[in-house]
Amino acid sequence: MADSQIENMNVQPKVKLTKRDLIKHWLLGYSSETCYNFERLQALGTANAMIPIIKKLYKTKAERAKAIQKYMVFFNTEPSYIGTVIHGIAASMEEQAANGVEITDEDINSVRTGLMGPMAGIGDTVSQGIVYPILAGISCSLALAGNIFGPIFFEVGYKVIMLSTGYSMYMLGYKKGKTAVLSFLKAGTLNRITEIFSVVGLMVIGSLAATRIGIVTPIEFSVGEVGINLQKVLDSLLPSMLPLAATLGVWKLISNRMSPTAIIAILFVVGIVASLLGILAPLAQ
Repeated sequence: MADSQIENMNVQPKVKLTKRDLIKHWLLGYSSETCYNFERLQALGTANAMIPIIKKLYKTKAERAKAIQKYMVFFNTEPSYIGTVIHGIAASMEEQAANGVEITDEDINSVRTGLMGPMAGIGDTVSQGIVYPILAGISCSLALAGNIFGPIFFEVGYKVIMLSTGYSMYMLGYKKGKTAVLSFLKAGTLNRITEIFSVVGLMVIGSLAATRIGIVTPIEFSVGEVGINLQKVLDSLLPSMLPLAATLGVWKLISNRMSPTAIIAILFVVGIVASLLGILAPLAQ
């Protein structure tokens, strides 16, 4: 028998993850907060999501049991938008390890642990500080105008952006691995993108404060023979000054860690008292 034939007999066939395997893993990643607990947070859900990958890469029960154990350690990140990149990297490293590359369980968990904090910070900013306020602002405006498309737009838009972003980040992690993500972080690319969208989100919030918070004052007084309407004076100085002041006041209370319930109670009390004293008045219809 030729030497080349003998060598081919000793080479183990490579195991390759298919697109179907990766999509299963990505979709199951959205259940990473299943069995969420204070000891390991997302560990159980993340381990469950890895099952299709483990089953494809390892053939015996002993191999699968050993492979899945590494995902039972503490893990927590933003699970929907940016955090999916970690799952893609884990799948890529697991595939390489199953094909003989010298990657240990500690290597995989070190990468996962090192990235879960930065990805959580960026992901939470994108989802809660950018996408949610922008879509909610547009949808609330439509709903207040009597357009039934408002809530539908929010639900559909939010899911489309979440799934498309989550899928793209997962595939980036799988195809490029940890090197691409670390270079992105080092170059500050993701931070610049986040800052750009944050500006857009703040613009939407500012527009909502000016157009959807209704606060006016009926106070009028005279200076000599000239009658002065305080509301008109404020509008000439800065349109929507009172809504802006109320928004900044609520922001200050939130930054002081006051509970939402307490803030709502304060708004009710101040609004009622100011109305009874003639300081504030209903908006003109």
